[in-house]
Amino acid sequence: MSNDTTISKYLDPKELAAFFRELADAVENGGHDEFACVDDFRKIKIGVKNEYGQISLKAKFKAAKPCAEEPVGEDGQPAKPKYKDLKKRMRSSFRIVLKMIHDGSVPPEEAVDAFLADSALMVTYPGYGDEYYESYTAVCAEFKAAYESGDLERMHAAVDALVHEKGRCHAKYD
Repeated sequence: MSNDTTISKYLDPKELAAFFRELADAVENGGHDEFACVDDFRKIKIGVKNEYGQISLKAKFKAAKPCAEEPVGEDGQPAKPKYKDLKKRMRSSFRIVLKMIHDGSVPPEEAVDAFLADSALMVTYPGYGDEYYESYTAVCAEFKAAYESGDLERMHAAVDALVHEKGRCHAKYD
């Protein structure tokens, strides 16, 4: 399932304000139709051009998670995402965790939880660095303990260890 929604259309100049009012309402109260899941946005990009008296509007919304329900596997559990999609999610959550810790602040719990959950899922994929999974899992456990303790120095050491583990694996498998 995709997290992206794109709107591309031409409007009469008088319709532009109504579009923005509808978008603002969807962000505030939840949307439907073309604005479904906009309230859960991670990124909104809007381009507006006046082309010979018509407004060319292009809007792209990236939701934090897929808008539709997750597909279910044969065992009734949520189906695993594609490995590439999982790694993209991990890159996004780890980027904020790493940046905030290196800037001297504690990252949001949501980002840490998402990264750790995706890390636990990642080590279940065979053939993508299995020999590194045990040490990576141990470093993730140390990072979790450091985060729960609130010790920023310990978190800093743990994310640096995660970067090291990632580098070791990616040097061989990327």
